[in-house]
Formats: sequence, C-alpha cells, structure tokens
Amino acid sequence: MTPPTNVDVQMPQMGESLAEGTIVRWLKAEGDLVDRDEPLVEISTDKVDAEIPAPLGGTLRRIVAAEGETVPVGATLAIIEAEGAAGAGDDDPRPELPIGTPEPAATETADSSESAGHFRHAEGATTVRFGSGSRTRRGQPAAAPSSARRVFSPAVLETARHAGLSLDILVALPGSGRGGRITKRDVERALVARDAPDSPPATPLPPTGPSGRAGGVEIPAEYVYRPSDEDRVEPMSPVRRKIAHHMAWSARISPHATAFAECDMSQAAAVIGAYRSVGEPRAGAVLSYTVLAAHAAVRALAEFPALNASIVGDSLVLKPHVHLGVAVALRDSDELVVPVVREADGLSLEGLASAIRDLASRARARRLTAEEVRGGTFTLTNPGAFGGLGGTPILNQPQVAILGLGAIVKRPVVVGDAIAIRPIMQCALTFDHRATDGLVAFRYLDRFCRLLGELPPGFEAG
Repeated sequence: MTPPTNVDVQMPQMGESLAEGTIVRWLKAEGDLVDRDEPLVEISTDKVDAEIPAPLGGTLRRIVAAEGETVPVGATLAIIEAEGAAGAGDDDPRPELPIGTPEPAATETADSSESAGHFRHAEGATTVRFGSGSRTRRGQPAAAPSSARRVFSPAVLETARHAGLSLDILVALPGSGRGGRITKRDVERALVARDAPDSPPATPLPPTGPSGRAGGVEIPAEYVYRPSDEDRVEPMSPVRRKIAHHMAWSARISPHATAFAECDMSQAAAVIGAYRSVGEPRAGAVLSYTVLAAHAAVRALAEFPALNASIVGDSLVLKPHVHLGVAVALRDSDELVVPVVREADGLSLEGLASAIRDLASRARARRLTAEEVRGGTFTLTNPGAFGGLGGTPILNQPQVAILGLGAIVKRPVVVGDAIAIRPIMQCALTFDHRATDGLVAFRYLDRFCRLLGELPPGFEAG
C-alpha cells in the first residue's frame, strides 16, 4: 500500500530578530479537511499576530504544537496528509507518532535503562517516551500510548535539560496543553517553584522565564522578588513576553546613549493648517505631525548614514535605503507593533502619509503580514501622542538608532531679543555608541529640527 504523503507545517520566520512564536489558537482540529492557503493556526509574536495558512490541501493528521506553547522558528506545528494520498492503516510502514513527538530524527528519550532523572540523546529514535519500563529502540516503532507514557515537545525537553530539571519532576508535572500535554510554560512554572526559596512546590508562579534568570544571566537570590499571598500575579501575554525578551537583549547588545533636542514646531503647525484648509484632497494622505517628523527624519538620514546602519563584527554596514519603522499602539491592548515603510527615502510627503496611514490602520486591525514588520533600518516612536514630554527609547535590534517624539507644548521661548509663545517638541535620539558618537547624534537632531521648520519639497502653502 502506498504510504501517505505527509507535509510538515513549520513555524515561519516572523521577523529578523525573532526566534520563536506562540500558538494562540488552532482554527482546525485533527482530522479536518483543509484547503491550500486556508488559515490553519493563529501565531503571536512581539511584532505581529498572524494566521498561518495550510501549505497544501489535505487532511490535518496531527497537531504537534499545543495552544499556548512557544515554539522556535522552523519547528513543526502540524502534519498534513496531502489530498488524495492513501490513508494510513495497518499496511502503512510509517509508525503513528503521538501528538507532540518529533519526526524520526535526533530526538530525546528516557527509559528504565538509564539513570533516573537523566536524558539520553538517541539518533533515529521514533518517539519520545518517559516512564518506568518504557523503552524506545532505534529504528523500531514505539508501543501504543499508555497512561504511564508522556510525550514532550522539543521545546519542553530543551528547557528542562538546560535548567537541569530532573526527569522524575518533568514526568509528574501537570499539563496545561491540549489533552493534558506539558508545555514549555508548565516547565517554566516548575522552575520558579524549584528556585524560589521557601516557596511551596504545589503553587508554582507563572513567570516569563525561569526564576532567578534574566536574559540568560543568573540573578543573585537577594534581588529575586518572592510574591506574597497578598500579591496578584498576572502572567505576561505572549506579545509582552517577547517584547521583554527583545528589549533585555537589546540593552545587553548595544551601549545605549541618548541625545535630546527641542524643535520649534511653528512652521510644522502652519504646514498642517494650510494642508487641511484645502480639505486634504488626495485620498489617504492625512498629514500629521508624525508624518512631517517621519519625512524630516528620513531626509536627515541622507546626511548621516551611520544612523541608518547595523553593526556586524567590527564593521558598520550602511544601508542603501531607509526602511522606516513607525511604532503603532494597538487600541485593544497596551502593546506596540512596528510596521515598516519600505524605501521611505523615495517617497514624497503625501506618499509617506498614505503609507503610514495604511500600515497603522492594518496594524490596529491586526492584519499586518510578517513581511511588513521586518527589515526596518531606523525607527520612529511617538510617546508624545499620549502626552509624554520625552523619554529614552531602546534600540530595535539590529538597528543602531531610534527617534522618539515628545508632546508638542506651547512654551515661552526667546526669539531674537523678544519672548514669544511657540509650540515646542522635545525629541530624543537613542543610538548605539559603537556605531557613532554624540557629535553626530546632536548634528542629526539639529538638522532634523531645521527640516521641520522648512516647507517640504513640492509643498505649496497657497
């Protein structure tokens, strides 16, 4: 009998700096028929929420990654049997693997022949089995599942092995995944219970990672907070956990420095007023302070290419175009997403306005594609939209600069020999001190502020 043609659905690369994603919700169940490109599963990362489509039509034979589980890029999420392929039966030479078991390859297995609480690497093992008396033989199909058998994903095994979690504890953990499967999050909870002094093991906390560690660095015990019974512990959302991971690593990778400047926004206010007075005739080109700032920021980068770059080893890689990331706040949460305007340096003021409006609208509707949140070379963030006067943004790796815009506030300023009331905006440029110095950063800000005080090219105030 011809064996079925099975195709793995893999975790895609959702952004250059991301190595994993979280399963939010399966849209199909095992045994369901699926069409090619039909939405199969919802994935969440710190950059984008997306639906992963089926790569081909057929039957969803196996769901490998459970809802709530965080999996690395390239990991198998599910297995689809191609449409028209012969069904698996007694004559099928390929053994049926339990949910969450890796395909035949280098997998992890433990059995009674090994010392209790240890892992063994088995080349060519066909399943992952734990429990007294169970054994996986190389190249041999495993026995039917039983109550004494537990199946673990590669992410669970890697987390447990890296943290030194004993096999006995891993087998005994309660599972929160589909069908009681143990997820990576369950292992992390167990590690908190193990590492927290005097913490009762029966009430593990839901952390963002193993307790006592941050960004892979061990934290001294006196700096690890132990929640009391009166505290309320709320697990971070998948997006929040990934933002925390990304920001912690960015702070470790780059020596951050921030330069500040104040921009007189009088001319910018006049430009917006004149543009709106004619009813903003071109569809989609809604002019705002953010758009004017983005246009000025991109134009200024042409004179300061070291800020539109990345560091690779001992070299500074200068980018031929400005792919501008614009931070957008999601209305249904306190989270940010950063869609990217491709080749923003080639767009007119109105073209940039249209692009930013389109991306922001689809970001808030959670309809961005993975391609639209990757590849940025410089980022603009606007805390001033929420009343913030200023701040020190963290670099969006592997970029070397990010510009933060503060609120526009009317203040008395000295103009010539007189005092006048002017709209003033504080801006902050955070930069990687390996790429450039404060001299370049302050010169860039000066040029940026001057461009905001000029009429944009091609703009007619009348």
